[in-house]
Amino acid sequence: MPILELKSYIAIPFMAAGIVAVLMMFDLMGRSERKLSPNFLRRGHKLAGFIFVVLLGVLSYLCIEYVAAVGDRMSHRAVFHGVLALGLIGILLVKILIVRFYREFMRFVPTLGIITFVLAFVVFFTSAGYFFLREAHEHGAGEVTKAEEVAQAPIPDLEGDPAGGETVYSNNCASCHAADSEDWFIGPGLKGILARETLPESGRPATLENVRSQIVNPVGAMPAFTSFSDRQMVDLLAYMGTL
Repeated sequence: MPILELKSYIAIPFMAAGIVAVLMMFDLMGRSERKLSPNFLRRGHKLAGFIFVVLLGVLSYLCIEYVAAVGDRMSHRAVFHGVLALGLIGILLVKILIVRFYREFMRFVPTLGIITFVLAFVVFFTSAGYFFLREAHEHGAGEVTKAEEVAQAPIPDLEGDPAGGETVYSNNCASCHAADSEDWFIGPGLKGILARETLPESGRPATLENVRSQIVNPVGAMPAFTSFSDRQMVDLLAYMGTL
């Protein structure tokens, strides 16, 4: 499973743990009359917080792997997501330090908890929320998008140049797809892609038409590349035929 897809699914229990933790904190500290015992609420808040921190560690590791692979090709949305995530981690660490070692500042802990939850909410929707909304759009019935129109058009009748295609691949594809391996990282490795029976993500027959369709109107978490010129596309397909 690609890193971005895996990260999005892990983010669901991460966000759920955050919601449980903050609701228990509200019930414990924001009500004079409670339906649940204070001891139960404290233990529940602590358990939900522990799950939240563990999953945040897993998500942070996946983010580091993604950034190491993509480098300076990150989208503006991904950069914004990363900056917010760093802020979330910093505030959460301050909260934990106060609870564990600097209890004189305990009056600030509820505020820090609320800030942590709000940041987690925004971080979730700039990554996993975006992923799931796009998935819902792609699988919904309706209008033919520009990407679908490009995918359905015939491949331009031009002779492809593998050397030029290698440049296109290096600039746009290499950060997610290995050219010399079939192993998955952010996306599947593409070694021998056109010699296979089916494509790894869509499951369609491994033809030039279906490879081009996956590039411009992709199945899964891959972004669409609809801005390639006819020359860039035929060169890229020619290069992929050499892998």
